[in-house]
Amino acid sequence: MTEVKQLVYGMLTENTGKAMCDSGGTDGRMWQKNQKKTIEDFENEEEELYQLDAKYKEIHRTVSVFHYLTNSLEIDDICEHFNKLQNENDNWNADGDFYGVSLQAGNFLNILNNVEIQRSWNTYNGDSDLSQILQGSNLTIDDEEYILIQIHNGADARGGYTDAKLFKCEEYGMIHEYLSEYKDSSETDEDIAEGYIDTLTDYWDESITYTSEEAINILELNK
Repeated sequence: MTEVKQLVYGMLTENTGKAMCDSGGTDGRMWQKNQKKTIEDFENEEEELYQLDAKYKEIHRTVSVFHYLTNSLEIDDICEHFNKLQNENDNWNADGDFYGVSLQAGNFLNILNNVEIQRSWNTYNGDSDLSQILQGSNLTIDDEEYILIQIHNGADARGGYTDAKLFKCEEYGMIHEYLSEYKDSSETDEDIAEGYIDTLTDYWDESITYTSEEAINILELNK
C-alpha cells in the first residue's frame, strides 16, 4: 500500500506544464497546488467533502483522488517494469490505443501474452465527484485485471495529463472498494437526512459550517 501511495503522490505532484489555453494563471494548475502539499497532507484530507451551496440549495460532494486511488489498487512485477520504463523514457509515440504511454512501455505491453484493452475512458465525459479528472484504460493481461491511469494536473481538461501508470485491480473496473466516484444528489440528501453526514462546510466560505439539521432546513428536505 505504501508503494501505491508514493506512486499516486508522485503523479499528483507531477509537473504537466503550462498550456496557452490554461486558465491557471501563475499558480492555479493542480500540479502547482499539489506540490505545496506533503504526502501526509493528502493522507489526512477527507475522503469525501460535502459542501452546502445555500444560495442554490445544492450539495457539492468532492471525493479525494488520493484516497480514491490508494485503497484497492496494487503494484505487481508487471506494473513495476512498465512504470520504470515510463519514468526512464520520453518517446511518446506508442500505439494510439494507449494514452500517455511511451514507445518503450507500449512495446513492453505489446509483447506480453493476451493483452486486451477492455475500454478507455475520461471521467470528464461523465458524472464525477472526483477532486481531479482521471483518464485511463482497463486492460486484461493473462486474464488478470489491470488499469492504466493518468491524472489531470493542468487547468484545461484538453491537456495537462500525467504520464500513464499501470496498476493491478482486484476485479474489472474496481478502483475503490467502497468509495463511489459519483453519488446522485438525492442519495446525498438522503444521507444528510438520515444523519450519515453530521456537518457540511459552506461552498463559498469553508470557515462556515452547517449542521445536518441546518442543511436539511435549507434544502427543504423536511417538507
